[in-house]
Amino acid sequence: MKFSAVLDHAWAEDPGSPTALGRDLRLVRAAAQELLALDVPASSYAELAASYRPDRQDRSARQDRSDRSPRSGGITAVVLTHNEEQVIGACLRALTDDCDRVLLVDSGSDDSTLRTAKAAVARVEHVTRAWTDDFAAQRNAAFERVRPGGWLAHVDADETLSAESRGRLRAVLSALDHALPGADLVVSPRVLDTSRECHTNTRRVLRSHTALRFRGRVHERPYDAHGAEPPCVEVDVTFHHTGYEPEVIARKGKRERYTRLIERCLAEEPSNPKWHFYAVRDGMVGRKPGPDEARSLYGRLEEARALYGARPLSDYEKERLADSLVLQCELALGFGGGREIQELAPLLRDRGRLLEASYYQAFAEFGALLNRSSHLLDQLAEDTRHELPGGRLLAGRSYDLQALLALTCGRYDDVPRLLEEARSRQAGALTTGAVESLAALLPGRRER
Repeated sequence: MKFSAVLDHAWAEDPGSPTALGRDLRLVRAAAQELLALDVPASSYAELAASYRPDRQDRSARQDRSDRSPRSGGITAVVLTHNEEQVIGACLRALTDDCDRVLLVDSGSDDSTLRTAKAAVARVEHVTRAWTDDFAAQRNAAFERVRPGGWLAHVDADETLSAESRGRLRAVLSALDHALPGADLVVSPRVLDTSRECHTNTRRVLRSHTALRFRGRVHERPYDAHGAEPPCVEVDVTFHHTGYEPEVIARKGKRERYTRLIERCLAEEPSNPKWHFYAVRDGMVGRKPGPDEARSLYGRLEEARALYGARPLSDYEKERLADSLVLQCELALGFGGGREIQELAPLLRDRGRLLEASYYQAFAEFGALLNRSSHLLDQLAEDTRHELPGGRLLAGRSYDLQALLALTCGRYDDVPRLLEEARSRQAGALTTGAVESLAALLPGRRER
């Protein structure tokens, strides 16, 4: 029986009375094709569900088991810290239902981070590791400190597991242990930051005995020894992230630190195109470049895109190709690059990014239509100045059409004058009808 069929059975169960396995597997939102094709250790879904023993003991039982059991190392939360006294307590307290222990990889905090952590929850261990401008090295240090057989859940100190998600991480990992016990995979919870941007392909949770290791001084992710990306499961577990609030960025010098790390990555891996993507994207955090800068940044990404075809690339190197294309489209919007977007949209479609391709292509074409509408408005306005004595009715219709074009292309200040000119010539039905239809469709807008 394939894992894909197991998920189908889980979702087909009665939501009011699911099996324990079905309830936990319904937390899986997406899975890589290679995982869906794997066989599960049972001949039927009923057999698999009947043998499932979910990991839902009370905390003391879980602590006893994690102390004694040679079978499993439980779930260890790995948190990188450096002077995180303001956030570490909330971060760890939110994890008490989902993690058996906490491992802090601290890079020399000189505040009360460690004391606050140990006061917040039981079973906190820490290792001090000097900071070497390398987030991946800090995360990889955790593999040397945990017993095999469990899971490592990498959580940032400025993240908190949402209240509605508590218990879900433990549940879905328990179900994956049961259904795919031998699969070397990574698990992606969602991370929702304060800008309301939701990150889904986070790859934060992996087995403690895996050969996978994080790579990248910054924006680090797990890969195998050849730079191949492991298969991933996205799950319905949400963390809230506050680290990109402007005051936090300024207080911790994040922009300067990330710029320095990316410059080091570019110097060490000049033919790796993803560092050019990160250099552009991270430099735009919290601000919108003007047209000239947007065109310059677009050009930089265009040059970097040539690196993707210069030689065969590993997943580690090419992971941001589609995102780089999206960023180019966003920059093209900033300088009116409709032609550039028309060239990029098919490339996005080829990589399965259908929504982005349609959005940017439609936006570019719509912008061209708006420009054309504005040009037609100007042309009509110029010619209507030559109204003939017997052409009053046609002039009125021209003013009505001008008002409608002004509505269409966003020149709203022109609408009242043009509509008055039309009405004075017994016209204006087109524009009046459009405005009244909008008012009817948007109740309350007229009053507001």
